[in-house]
Amino acid sequence: MMLNSRKALVSLGAVKTFPVMHPSSDQALTSPGLTLIDFTAAWCGPCKQLRPVLESLASEKQIKLAMIDVDHDPVLAQQFQVRSMPTVVLWRDGREVGRFVGARHRAYVAGMIDRALAGDTAIAAP
Repeated sequence: MMLNSRKALVSLGAVKTFPVMHPSSDQALTSPGLTLIDFTAAWCGPCKQLRPVLESLASEKQIKLAMIDVDHDPVLAQQFQVRSMPTVVLWRDGREVGRFVGARHRAYVAGMIDRALAGDTAIAAP
């Protein structure tokens, strides 16, 4: 998926970021490398379960992590065609290479990240 404008990427004010991503820039979505984009909501129980898994793996594998609250940034969620939370998009080198929906075990998420880091461009969740 290609976004129509960088304006959507700059709207990352609703993004909660972690040390591997600078909070006030869109570099996570335009720079080379892998970014996990977690579409979440404060009221979402499965999102709360998945969060520590994503934080841990992002730190461990030295990748960027952006958490987007769909209630605060519905336009960005719509651009990414998010229908359920949590939805995690694997974004590499300016484009989506995979996604999964729902809370998943650490091994599952790590496997998807490893495939993305290895260069896979069509990672499908079962």
